[in-house]
Amino acid sequence: MNKRLKLKLCIAIFCLSGNGLLAQNVSRDLSLKECLKLGIENNISVKKAKLDKDKNPFKVYETISKGLPQIEGYGTFQDNLQLPVTVIPGEIFGKPGQQISVQFGSQYNTNGGIKINQLLYSQTYLTSIALSKNANVLTDLNFEKAKEDLVYSLSKLYFLTQVTKKQKDLIRGNIQRMDQIIDITRKQLQGGIIQSVDLDRILVTKENLLSQYNTTDALLKQQTDLIGYTIDLTPDTKINLTDSTGYQLLNQADTSFNKDFANRTDIRMLEKQKDISLLNKKIINQGYLPTLSANGQFYYMSMQQKFDYLSKTSAGKWFGAEVVGLNLSVPIFDGLEKKNKISQALIEYNKANMNIEDTKKYSYIEYNDALRNLINTRQIVERQKDNIALAEKVFSITSQKYNEGLVTLSDLLHDETSLSDAQMNFLNALLQNKTAELNILKSTGKLNTLINN
Repeated sequence: MNKRLKLKLCIAIFCLSGNGLLAQNVSRDLSLKECLKLGIENNISVKKAKLDKDKNPFKVYETISKGLPQIEGYGTFQDNLQLPVTVIPGEIFGKPGQQISVQFGSQYNTNGGIKINQLLYSQTYLTSIALSKNANVLTDLNFEKAKEDLVYSLSKLYFLTQVTKKQKDLIRGNIQRMDQIIDITRKQLQGGIIQSVDLDRILVTKENLLSQYNTTDALLKQQTDLIGYTIDLTPDTKINLTDSTGYQLLNQADTSFNKDFANRTDIRMLEKQKDISLLNKKIINQGYLPTLSANGQFYYMSMQQKFDYLSKTSAGKWFGAEVVGLNLSVPIFDGLEKKNKISQALIEYNKANMNIEDTKKYSYIEYNDALRNLINTRQIVERQKDNIALAEKVFSITSQKYNEGLVTLSDLLHDETSLSDAQMNFLNALLQNKTAELNILKSTGKLNTLINN
């Protein structure tokens, strides 16, 4: 019986351990498009921008509510501890030349009712609604901008990670070649062809390569973890990026755009801010116009000398009243407050226009720079591909000659360094090329097409 129980416990522990291992080895294949979609859905910055977007319609309703009936209930109770005294001329009571002191009022005064106020006309109210709606559009654009910023940064990180992975593979290949050279050098040292210092020089070179490999491996893990954090994957998820550095971004997106860069979200935001500054000026200017509202009050009041509100006879001591009316407010002079506010609003409007023009000019420069960099980096990538092939060929020939004792170790190490330099130049050009493609999409306002197409 004990043996069976122990067997069951062992099986249970094994199963739990197996499940834990499976949970720790979750793998996720991600194309660029899938990665970007997960980022849009899960990234905290985009989520907060989405919450701001969802909140803004309620601000519009808040503005609209000011034009709806405003109803307020109220009630007051007053205990006159000492009634006020009024002096009345004695002629009223047949006592000329005297002043008679008289107390008016009741010990306890109570009233309660309802007040109603309804705005009938206010031009500033109507313009405020238009202002709120424009602010709502601006929040929508801010959400779009947050998505575009994420697409740009996440795409750049995606290809940076792929370049780092390629760098790691190249360094691994260099280490394998160096191991072959070390084997040859040890044989030459045993044969008395070279000195031990020559082997030490190669071992130093290998250690440097191992350090580069470890640094690159740590950097790759850091970049992968950052992608997982950005798209909100669990920390134990192993990410496998499926789109290589050869993935052409411009082939996946519509790069047509207006020459005035009207498609750019930041310019659309500036245009909307200009509209808002104009509406602000309009609201201030409309403050000179009159406003009209209707009001009503319906209430009951009671005035008693004794506190007997709870007695049966108190019901007959309450008196009702109803009042309706109109309120008209006509601004006449405000000490030039509105005039100064209008001047400030006009300056803000002019600043908005200047920001738009300046951003368009910079966008043109940004696009041209990105286009030049794209053409240049494409040429550099192709040249560096050829350069790597040539460096590998030279290194292979030099290695063969070194094995035959026809060249020195210095020549071999020199060619190995040339090959490593060619590889690094290729990787740098590759990353700059992907960055140039992203900058083209950014400058033309087409970043979101990486998700939609």
